[in-house]
Amino acid sequence: MNSRSFREYVQGSIQIGMGMGIISLLARWVTGTTILSSPESMIKYGVFGGIGYAFLGAIALFVFSFIGKKVRGEFPDCLTIGDYLKKKLHPFGYWIMIGILILTSLHILYIQSMSASTLFHFLFNLPLYIEIFIFICFCVLFAGFGGLKMIHGLAGFQVITMFAAAILIPLYFFVKEGVQPVYDGIKLYHPYMLVIDHYDLWGFLFSGLLVGFGQFFFDITSWHRLFMIEAKKIPLTFSLTGLIWGIFPLSFSCLFIIVIFTGGFTDIQSILVGLANKITTPFFFILFVLCAFNAITSTFGAVLHSLTSLIVLNIIEPLKKTKSDQQKIRMAYLLSVVIGVIIFFSTVIQSKNIIELLFYSGNVYSALLFPILVIVFSKGKTANYVPLSIIISIILSYVVQPYVGEFQSIWLSSLFSIIIIMICFAISLFTHKKNFTISDK
Repeated sequence: MNSRSFREYVQGSIQIGMGMGIISLLARWVTGTTILSSPESMIKYGVFGGIGYAFLGAIALFVFSFIGKKVRGEFPDCLTIGDYLKKKLHPFGYWIMIGILILTSLHILYIQSMSASTLFHFLFNLPLYIEIFIFICFCVLFAGFGGLKMIHGLAGFQVITMFAAAILIPLYFFVKEGVQPVYDGIKLYHPYMLVIDHYDLWGFLFSGLLVGFGQFFFDITSWHRLFMIEAKKIPLTFSLTGLIWGIFPLSFSCLFIIVIFTGGFTDIQSILVGLANKITTPFFFILFVLCAFNAITSTFGAVLHSLTSLIVLNIIEPLKKTKSDQQKIRMAYLLSVVIGVIIFFSTVIQSKNIIELLFYSGNVYSALLFPILVIVFSKGKTANYVPLSIIISIILSYVVQPYVGEFQSIWLSSLFSIIIIMICFAISLFTHKKNFTISDK
């Protein structure tokens, strides 16, 4: 709340090193979906689904480190992904990408809000609108009004509690129950979870690869952090973050395995209740609740702050609606409240399963993957057909989804974008050569 300039509100007063960069990225990527959807992946697609979920995210962050190095070397003075896209795209393509960025960021906030409702329902069983109102008010105050200074001030505590829960609670359970009884229980009650040769598992993993890479490569907060970290430390920071991040979904999958090895379950809520019954030590129960709450709020806060910064810097400022830094900061405060209200009503009106939410947007992220790579690795301005291919691919994939299935539509979404870009590139190359030949004559 005490930012002296809008640049300080957006990016902080100094560039951050590797240690703070890892903490900041973990605070973004250890999310409510990491805690809840990795066990759901395990429940739906077996133990190897949970393992695959962990490895896909880790690999995506590792690969993004090379992209980040190239981006910072090319344009070191950017503040947001919007600044970078403005330099790489023509106005039409730029506004398409900004629109997609806003919609995908709102979707991430919505998913975290749904995760918060799951956690609060498990703890308090209050009416949904009260739970979500309290959660969003807290996030708007510490991230929207506090800015990056407050986010980084809380990030250390948030990551420490997440690490403590991810390491200590599974260790406590395995020491208490033993490994062999857990394995025997899973083999007895849930033998399907140990099967690897299963069509849905491989469909899930391949789709998760496309969705995960698209999401990591187009994440508004990861790009925001990319321009804060010292340039020479970017590859190692993102690579180590990916390595450390993989521990969390694996750990929470192990934790929920320990809950279900003694019998059946109905949904994630029943597993949470079973977890509460098994955690008889108050310290570990409080630690788990703190871990889940910090994971959800840190992600919501990071995305909310990055989104408001993007809107002010890349939409409102170019339109000359604000002049002074204080006007920009007040506009960021107002935008935080408005976005909070949108997410509040979206969550109260429409609620879905976490895995459903992730893969419902899968067509979008898979369609983004190849165009983002083209934008980053192309020289000069990227043609408008590249961002336009994303819109066409998303529409086509949702049109064919009822006929081909959920996973197949995700694969086709990525394939459509590749085909459209290649056809348009071939046409533009042929046209250019033809015009060049005519001019020679």
